[in-house]
Amino acid sequence: MSEPDLDRRPPISASSPDGAIWADTTDGTDLRISFSYAAYGRYTDDTLAHQLSRLGQAMWVAFQRSQDELHERRSAAFRVVVDPPARPEQTPGQAAYTRALNEVVASGGSPDGSITVRTTGALSWTVLLAEGTVTRLGESTFVSQLTAAVQAMLADRERKIAALKAEFLDLGVPKRWTALLNHLRSHNRAQA
Repeated sequence: MSEPDLDRRPPISASSPDGAIWADTTDGTDLRISFSYAAYGRYTDDTLAHQLSRLGQAMWVAFQRSQDELHERRSAAFRVVVDPPARPEQTPGQAAYTRALNEVVASGGSPDGSITVRTTGALSWTVLLAEGTVTRLGESTFVSQLTAAVQAMLADRERKIAALKAEFLDLGVPKRWTALLNHLRSHNRAQA
């Protein structure tokens, strides 16, 4: 297997529970969302939001599977494992980081404000549509707004994960910066 094959992420795709909406990506950044013929117009705001929330969860599971496949491919290229060793025990810091990672709440909105995408720990997804979104936006406009909302949510999640890594994994970030970040977090929680 060549070096580029080792780094190439497998394509990721999933469909909504009703099978009428598909999402796919090849590198995690080029998200494409499509509807089956005439499906978009049959949704209400609530039913579409529900289907998209479940589609987000399905995409996350597909992403995790592709990560595992990529890791296995890279590992197989460099060593032969007769009997894989047991997973090492997590240190208290690693366990705290994993718990905090699973609680990261990220959100993003569409440029027009009609779509909000939220996730907790990336597995629980919620899509909210402003009243009248389906009737007001055509399918292609809706897809572009939804794509922008998902990208904004993923960017928010990445920022929050970077802050967690700095807090839990000692990446060389000065302690006073981490302390200031924690102070701002507690202040924001008190405001909510």
